[in-house]
Amino acid sequence: MASTDPAFHRELEAIRLLSVQVLRNLERTAAEVRSAQARQQPVSSAVLETMLSDPAITAIRRHGEELSTLQRKLDDQRDTLKRKENQALRTGFAFWLSGLALGWLVGLLFAWRTSDRILKPLLQLEQLMKTPGEDVNTALQSSTIKNAPMEIGSLMRSFLKLVTEGQELTAQLKSLASTDGLTAVGNRRSFDEGLSEEWRRGLRSGQPLSLLLLDVDHFKLYNDLYGHVQGDACLRTVADVIRSQARRSSDLVCRIGGEEFAVLLPETPLAEATKLAHDILAALDAMALVHGSSPVVGWVTASIGVACAIPQRDESASLLMERADQALYVRKGRLGRHGVTVAEPSADVSVELKTEDAQDSSVPLR
Repeated sequence: MASTDPAFHRELEAIRLLSVQVLRNLERTAAEVRSAQARQQPVSSAVLETMLSDPAITAIRRHGEELSTLQRKLDDQRDTLKRKENQALRTGFAFWLSGLALGWLVGLLFAWRTSDRILKPLLQLEQLMKTPGEDVNTALQSSTIKNAPMEIGSLMRSFLKLVTEGQELTAQLKSLASTDGLTAVGNRRSFDEGLSEEWRRGLRSGQPLSLLLLDVDHFKLYNDLYGHVQGDACLRTVADVIRSQARRSSDLVCRIGGEEFAVLLPETPLAEATKLAHDILAALDAMALVHGSSPVVGWVTASIGVACAIPQRDESASLLMERADQALYVRKGRLGRHGVTVAEPSADVSVELKTEDAQDSSVPLR
């Protein structure tokens, strides 16, 4: 730093010039001393005093002091600069640490916000995907989804649409799997599942379970005469008539064969089931669908077998089906069509049957 300070250089230049002057004065004094010695004369004290009192020497001393002062100042400045440099390094390191800590805090904040606004909605979406039966609409109204970024909300709405369409499609498939495509009543699968379920329910409740089996009389002759298209229309009409009489939400109407229908009546005693069977026959007679090939009457008629049981743990649901089917068989085979035959409550399907035709006549069977 001293080499670049102008005052320091000025003092050095002054000392150099004064040193030259002192050197010249010393040379003159030395010449005078040698001359006095050559003459073998003592050296005059004035010469020595003149040399010692040379102003240049005094000036050199003063400039030397100035130079020393400047050097101390420069040293002080260098020490001050060094301290500032160290302080700057410490300050810079502190700033670096502060920046690092701030960056770490910002990272934590970002991670927390990311977790709160992105990860949580995504985890909720994953949970909904695993259990799509949950209420997706309710999930969309939660604060987790509402506070999520727009993209997450859009993804959730798309998922809601997908789930809704999937649920609708599942419902349609279930309906198709359990509905007869021609008559829109239940099919055989629906009947089998319903019979098993109601039998188990009856085991718990101890309530009676009744079953009607209905067969359209001489339907093959109807088809041969009018064709399959008209035959299909006839079956649809019969199904509508049955549904018009079995109106309870718990009543299950199914087509279980070509022209055979079943009506499952939970918590229904035998008397009520028998009355419903007669109501169905009466409603079908009232429709008066022309049947030109029927050997019974001139319109479409039906035969019905009725059975009732209180479910027992040592019995199966198939027993009820067998007894209703046996009653229908007796009606069609031994008693003539267009009537109602009732299987009296018993575990034995070969028990005495009570039969009633469309005019409510009744005779015991042996």
